[in-house]
Amino acid sequence: MTLDQCECNHDYKISSITLGSDAAKERFESLGIIVGAILTPLCISPKKATMSVQVNQTLVAMRSEEAKHIKVESF
Repeated sequence: MTLDQCECNHDYKISSITLGSDAAKERFESLGIIVGAILTPLCISPKKATMSVQVNQTLVAMRSEEAKHIKVESF
């Protein structure tokens, strides 16, 4: 399943990330969004355009289009 399909307030483990640009990959890595990391989706905007995700102690705002490129598994 991809991150945009996840339920809020449940923990998930990142199994793969398939982003096209190196800049996006670097941005995610700098925020701790890497394969094997544990994350928790906290809430999704009413129009499902953005979501907030907690990775370790960091709260990240992410576009739903970006979340579609992150595959996760239940933890």
